[in-house]
Amino acid sequence: MDKVIRNVWRREGTGAHERASILRHDVHPEGLDVDRVRFVGEGDLALKPGVGHIVTVHAGEAKLDLGGGEPQLLLGKGTHAYLPPDADARIVGGPGTGLVIVSAASAAGSRGKDLLVRDETFVSACAARGHALRWILTPQYLSRRIFLHHDRALVSRLGDPVAWFHTTMFDVAGLPANADGESVFKMAYNSKTEINVCFDVVGDARVRMAKHPYAADGQVWDAWQKLDGESSYHLNEAIDGADVEWSDVGGVKRPARNKHEISTSGHVTLLCMFDPAPTGVERHKPGEYSDYEPLADVIGRPDYEAHVRAITALDEMVDALSLAKARGALDHPDHAELRARFEEGRTAQLAIEAELSTTLAAQGEGREAVIAPWRCPTHS
Repeated sequence: MDKVIRNVWRREGTGAHERASILRHDVHPEGLDVDRVRFVGEGDLALKPGVGHIVTVHAGEAKLDLGGGEPQLLLGKGTHAYLPPDADARIVGGPGTGLVIVSAASAAGSRGKDLLVRDETFVSACAARGHALRWILTPQYLSRRIFLHHDRALVSRLGDPVAWFHTTMFDVAGLPANADGESVFKMAYNSKTEINVCFDVVGDARVRMAKHPYAADGQVWDAWQKLDGESSYHLNEAIDGADVEWSDVGGVKRPARNKHEISTSGHVTLLCMFDPAPTGVERHKPGEYSDYEPLADVIGRPDYEAHVRAITALDEMVDALSLAKARGALDHPDHAELRARFEEGRTAQLAIEAELSTTLAAQGEGREAVIAPWRCPTHS
């Protein structure tokens, strides 16, 4: 199974758009289809009926037509929509429209029954009491967490909710070195598979995956492979043989399969799907291999229950204002309380990021300048 997937574009339908298949539900372990679509002319794309979809606009803008005489929704760059199985939707685009679409194989792959629209303008304002909840800025990356474990969107073949993130990894200059003396991002989400669909890559970028057996010292690696805006990397490193490592996740034995390193001299922006969806807070310190705790270790803990309560209070704001913006009705008087909640969340997020910038500036490692362009937007 390919670990780095290069886009192969094929013209479809009326010729207004091209598609590149990334994952297939009948081949890959997630049991979902992942595609990139780019419009080369004015036209529309009918989505497969009877199944759920996640649609992200990563370039240009698109209109979402749900039929039934309803006005089309305008989805700008950085907008994500979950479409339930009965949506009967089509996407209207024009030259420059770029999409990534995740589709269930059947209605059983859809957890949610309702349309969700999530605009990153409002996602960036999900913070409370000094804790960033969906817009996670660190010295190494910006993670915009669109769909998480508690969100009612898609599920994988094994029935686990999947996550959908929009992430940018920054220049690795100054980060701790790996065993070969190179500054890299170190990641090891061993209880999950992960597809990373790259669409904005600046500078030299590379990925390499660990070979089984995983080891703290003397790890053996595959060769470095180049990443660009036409590539995706699939972190599903299960292999046949006696040296496979296994982890018990939610009572299901699964192979450890997600230890990798990233090197970039500029930045790498991608859309990322985790199966199963992460819960809790990522453990990611420079120089250490990142991870999320396995699902079974987090679900039901009081701290996770408190986290979900905090984030769902803001989800109402994100969903309602995102849908209002898509309808062109953001300034409606009925949204005044929600806009106040947005301003409160954005103020909390900006305070968190200001504290981070102050800390980095004091350290004098140059990371504050690296993260500056990726800070929370200061206006809607």
